[in-house]
Amino acid sequence: MGSRLYVSVSDKMMDYDPNFKLYFITRLPNPSFSPELQAKTTLINFTVTQKGLEEQLLGKVISKEQKALEEQLTQVLEEVNSNTKSLMLLDASLLERLTSNTGDLLD
Repeated sequence: MGSRLYVSVSDKMMDYDPNFKLYFITRLPNPSFSPELQAKTTLINFTVTQKGLEEQLLGKVISKEQKALEEQLTQVLEEVNSNTKSLMLLDASLLERLTSNTGDLLD
């Protein structure tokens, strides 16, 4: 076929242009592509958030710098989570007591 480059699309031979780019867009959270396609493409996940990326980066830096800090961070995050749950339960209990109270609150 000479010195021109061609690519096979379906049953046809098409001219190949090295400047051509193709973007696949999907709403699937975890798309499944063939190994051949995965080797030739770059998958970008746009569903991550900046806060999630910051937490991932912080985890990586801490794990590289000092393992003890990572364990301490995990413990502190668990305590914060536990305290948040306790606060919500206390808040609900207070609201329940206030709504079930009869009479004047100042008495």
